[in-house]
Amino acid sequence: MTRIKTIIVDDESRIRRAIERQVLACGEEWEVIGSFSDGLEAFEAITSNNIEFDLLITDVRMPEMDGLALIKKLNENKTFFSMIVSGYDDFSYLQAAMREGTVDYILKPVDRNQFRAQLGEVKGKIMKKKKEEQEWQDVYERASLLTKTQQIQLLSEVTWSDEIGQPQIDWNGHFPIGAYRLIYLGIDQFLTVTKKMDTNTWEDWHQTIQQIFEKLHDKEINQYYAKNWWWRAGKFNYWILLYCEKESQQHANMLLHDYINHIKKDIQRLTPITVSAAIGNEFRDLRELLHIKDELVMLIQQRIIQGGNKIFYLSDQTNRNQQTPVGIQSTIYKYVQQIITTMENETDDDTINLLQLFFHELEMADSPAFIEESVHLLSIRIIDRWMDFDGFSDESRLLTEALHITKYAGNFSQLKAGVKGWVLKVKKGIARLKEADSGPIQRAKEWIHLHLGDQITVKKIADNVYMSPTYFSNLFKAQTGETVLDYVTKCRLKKAKELLEMSDLKVSDISKMLGYQDTKYFSKLFKQWQGKSPSQYRSDHTINHVD
Repeated sequence: MTRIKTIIVDDESRIRRAIERQVLACGEEWEVIGSFSDGLEAFEAITSNNIEFDLLITDVRMPEMDGLALIKKLNENKTFFSMIVSGYDDFSYLQAAMREGTVDYILKPVDRNQFRAQLGEVKGKIMKKKKEEQEWQDVYERASLLTKTQQIQLLSEVTWSDEIGQPQIDWNGHFPIGAYRLIYLGIDQFLTVTKKMDTNTWEDWHQTIQQIFEKLHDKEINQYYAKNWWWRAGKFNYWILLYCEKESQQHANMLLHDYINHIKKDIQRLTPITVSAAIGNEFRDLRELLHIKDELVMLIQQRIIQGGNKIFYLSDQTNRNQQTPVGIQSTIYKYVQQIITTMENETDDDTINLLQLFFHELEMADSPAFIEESVHLLSIRIIDRWMDFDGFSDESRLLTEALHITKYAGNFSQLKAGVKGWVLKVKKGIARLKEADSGPIQRAKEWIHLHLGDQITVKKIADNVYMSPTYFSNLFKAQTGETVLDYVTKCRLKKAKELLEMSDLKVSDISKMLGYQDTKYFSKLFKQWQGKSPSQYRSDHTINHVD
């Protein structure tokens, strides 16, 4: 029921009580929320407590502040209807009251029936005004909702794809000017969840998390962060953008910490998952959004070292410093190559044992960037070998899976489990491909890898697979997309990279080991392929190595 909030002001207590009784007798929608003995008392109470009301019924002549002065001062900041109840039949009072928007002027003593009739008319005007205000409010809310939906769509597109031209986005046209904070929430159990959970279950959890976001943006945090936007980052992570008109105070930072903690605790209580959060610094220019996004994605990887279910702040200089890559150690290169060697001819246990040594090196690191770079090196080298067997069919999917391991691992144990599972999966795939493709091209590739240091000719390879050189050359090009000699050169130069990274052999010795008697020719070929001479390549890949 819509209530009509009424305030009564008269210096005679008997008349105030009589008016109050008559107002309340007009129906249960009427409500008297204040009764005062003079205009000054009423004005101070209304303004200091920010009282909202619909109707003011006041006498004219009162001590301290009369009724007309009260109406005039309240009209400066309030919107309301007013009625004058006066014992003075003075046309000048009536004129003044009309100028201030008074809806009626009633003389004392008040006739009960007349007063009820006047209140009925006032009620109609108030209800009409309330209806119009509600209709405008509905229009405004629908427009605001549409605007917010458009804003979230833009934020989602910008954070999902780096290809959107930042200078082309009119940020000020879409968002208010002020201070912003970006927050990244990442689910800690990404690797285990994706294996066990069906789509419907995750959508149920997503609905729960959505309700948590909407419920917890309460009035207290709204004192500082008046607007908020949240959206999904892929399937298992979320972004939150908070806005305040001016820079937030220290108290606001405490509220923000409590706000994120509430979200984390409620998600952990209502779902079987936990989340970690990365909180960015305050910024005013929304063109910085992408840069801060990248920093937070890196920052949340601290959970690989420190464990999940934590909050990380970009303002923590220690965390920021640890994002800088420190160079891959030579022992990492060694273990990577040994792991790849076991992928084809050794048992799973051999591969797992070398992975444990690889993980041991990573576990001693204090930089997520170093761990990520090392895992990416292993992944890329394994995919290179995979492509030798399978051309270009699955390399993009495999690489995406490998990159997700470091991006979404909730702790170091999850990282190890993810890498181990991925390596053994690819190892099994290579074995399956070798078994399925024991044809002449695969046998030729295996022969080439075993004879990289020999003088290799197309005839030698063709003889090994019992084909004529011409037919073999055409078949090899048709199945692999490259010529036989191009493939031989690629294999030799890839091997040269490994030897330059992992050994102290002279460039001339490496050249001869790979079948190039002319070191200058080898160096020229390597530079054409890699963009650097062998000596430059070795220097770049050993300057930060720790033996």
